[in-house]
Amino acid sequence: MSAALFAAVVLLAPCTREAGADWLKPDPSYQEALLTLRLAARDTAGRGDDVSRLDSLGVALLRLGRQADAEGIFRRVLALSPRDPTAAAGLGKLALFRDRLAEAESLLAGAGREDPGALADLMSARLRGGEYAAAAKLAPDAGEEGRVALLERLAADGAWLVGGDDGGETKLLWKRAFPVPLVRVKLNGQPVLMALDTGTRDLLVDQSFARRCGVPPASGQSLVFWNGLRVAVRNAVVQRLDLGDLRVEQVPAGILSLRKWSNDVNPLEEPVAGVIGLNLLRRLGLVPGFARGAARVPFEIWGESELMVYGTLAGGRRMALLLATGLPGAGLGAPAEVMEEIGVKPGSVSRLVKGAGAYSRSRSWYEVTVPSVSVGPLVRDRVRGWSGALDASELWRHGVRRDAMLAGEFFRGRRVTFDWQRRELVVEEAE
Repeated sequence: MSAALFAAVVLLAPCTREAGADWLKPDPSYQEALLTLRLAARDTAGRGDDVSRLDSLGVALLRLGRQADAEGIFRRVLALSPRDPTAAAGLGKLALFRDRLAEAESLLAGAGREDPGALADLMSARLRGGEYAAAAKLAPDAGEEGRVALLERLAADGAWLVGGDDGGETKLLWKRAFPVPLVRVKLNGQPVLMALDTGTRDLLVDQSFARRCGVPPASGQSLVFWNGLRVAVRNAVVQRLDLGDLRVEQVPAGILSLRKWSNDVNPLEEPVAGVIGLNLLRRLGLVPGFARGAARVPFEIWGESELMVYGTLAGGRRMALLLATGLPGAGLGAPAEVMEEIGVKPGSVSRLVKGAGAYSRSRSWYEVTVPSVSVGPLVRDRVRGWSGALDASELWRHGVRRDAMLAGEFFRGRRVTFDWQRRELVVEEAE
């Protein structure tokens, strides 16, 4: 590929939002990333064999979600310099997104220990592959020292031991699907109510239920991404969780207070004892049947367990959206910066009342209405949202821009299942 073509790939990118409406600009960090990309394209013109300049261009493309273009650049770099750590890290991240774990680990292991993002991705690849001993050795350098003892325990005793369904169909006892999916399960033999949330990694257990159901804390504390920010939890391992006829033993968990969140998702009713995250949902081993003609939405998995789809808000630019079914009472959550980009601001009444964000400790959420949300073939008008529900620090967490959380209200009236092999959401209209 010629240097002139490198430049053309970048400079001919669509920029309709910036050109069409100056007052609806992305936040300064996004504008800076756009500028960095333009400068990298300029510096690469006529220097198509300069590895360092190509690396800068590839990283700039990847940060803005231009994955196909970034992949092409990084593959050219490796053809020129097979041991280049930046290109290995970039291609490893893309392989991780696509759930190609062996490829991701091989590439990321060659990226060296100097890149914090590559270390975090390598640890995620090992955790997703069940390599707990190797992940424990990497954890201190990846900023996860609080998980070392827990990971060593999982390596020694095993984790996610699934059994009990005899190959048959597992049926869950549903309490309700909205605003947050709630199901009946047994926690160490005791019947409790739990939520299903694709927006967190393992199992979260309320501290009072942990005592009641005999879930002792393990050594250490760690940070868990949940409902738009990182929250501190006490490490734990749940001895047994029964979901219908399915039994799961040695379940990694975090203990914290869920009282305020429980009041939001199930007010004046039975408290919610915990949250079942994506890592457990992926391991249930269920093979659902898909109706012919159902809508399919491709997804990626970023980091350890963050399920991402792509869509637009109010007809704007393409955005990466985290699917978080545990977000209460809305179809969308985003930082104020993203809401302002699409021209959505909370009204005076919303600012006075604030809303459900009180339980999120450090932030206030404001209720807004997003004119439209489009995800693949799915479109919904006038979607209720929370401005401030995704912490701004999460926008660039994985070295790639993401903008919002997609929540349960967007799917109201639709049945959503997962095709894990094809990495697609399968969405059917409810009868």
